Amino acid sequence: MNLKTTSFNKTPLILAMMIIATGQVGVSIYLPSLPLMSESLGVDSTQIQLVVTLFLIGFGGSQLFYGPLSDAIGRRPVFLLGQSVYLFGTVLCFIFTDSYTALITGRLLQGLGAGSASVLSRSVLRDSYDGPNLTKALSYMSVTASILPIIAPVFGGWIAHHLGWQSVFSFVLVYLIAIFTIGWRVLPETLPYSPSKFEPRKIVGTYIKLLGNWQVIQSASYNWVTYLGAVVTLSLLPFLMQKQLGMSAADYGTIMLIPSFSLLIGTVCLNLMSKRLSQMQILFLSMLIISASGLGLLLAEFNTATLVIAFSGYAFAQGISFPISIAMLLAPHKKQVGSVSALSGSVQMILAGAAGGFLIEHWVSDQQSLGYYYLVSAIVMAAMSLVVPLKKRLKRTGLILSGDEN
Repeated sequence: MNLKTTSFNKTPLILAMMIIATGQVGVSIYLPSLPLMSESLGVDSTQIQLVVTLFLIGFGGSQLFYGPLSDAIGRRPVFLLGQSVYLFGTVLCFIFTDSYTALITGRLLQGLGAGSASVLSRSVLRDSYDGPNLTKALSYMSVTASILPIIAPVFGGWIAHHLGWQSVFSFVLVYLIAIFTIGWRVLPETLPYSPSKFEPRKIVGTYIKLLGNWQVIQSASYNWVTYLGAVVTLSLLPFLMQKQLGMSAADYGTIMLIPSFSLLIGTVCLNLMSKRLSQMQILFLSMLIISASGLGLLLAEFNTATLVIAFSGYAFAQGISFPISIAMLLAPHKKQVGSVSALSGSVQMILAGAAGGFLIEHWVSDQQSLGYYYLVSAIVMAAMSLVVPLKKRLKRTGLILSGDEN
């Protein structure tokens, strides 16, 4: 069923916003509860980090499967499949909250199911709108994706403080049942063409080719680096603020509104900056802001204000760099938007999950090391900005053959 129309039909947009919300909530609503989980289950901070790590790995890896599958067999069956897996994982977490093993297993299943949300929300909009209507729908989706990380930790912190961290899983379970029921009853099939055969071998070949394309790696890397930094920060701050600075989970959730709104403000300010600055100038500005945040963490006293101000600066930089990174990534790939988006999103989540857990365990454990990490992130972004121009320069001088450059 093709819902494309000259008028703006709000139904597909509302459905897409509800779908993407399930994945966003799964990432951030549990973060204020990490210290409480650690204490209750008798595990240390590095072990409880698996609650975040396994969800992100499942969330990222499954997108590589859900994207091509939905292009082949349709959106509706993939929605039902993904949300069923998500629900099963949530039920497992809800029933066995006293078991660390069951909890992290449930979180992995949650991530494996939630990967469908990221893919389907974009696909439903592409199927349902054209031209200005598509731009309008995507703008609403961007606002939703910016607001949800603001709201979810506040609710999560409040619920954990007043009702216990186990109740957060109860809330998510009720929410997912509601979304699944609504989707089952009203989500139409939006695939604009007839279903086709699912060909995993061909899809793997496409992904391998894209991974060898330096333009894809360079453009996506800005988003990968900043998202990884955000995950590392959000995994560390609950322990610094609650364990060392004595803040409650509810207060932590509330104060995280400040950097979250900073992310939203960055996204809004980007529209003004784009009228005066080029894409690369805006990216370099984001690198300077991240560097300044890192220096602030290194030079200022250890307290709540220092942590919040530094992370707010980082979040603002992420807000202005993320849309630029995505625009640079997708622009040359008009016929492979789905595959490029799925690959970029998958690497982003897997990298954040695996590398984030490693960094928290082996390096980033206090304000000082977080400051150094921010500086390293800015340096990596600056280095990646030189990769494609350098390859083009080498090609012009004959040091790289035309067939060797992707």
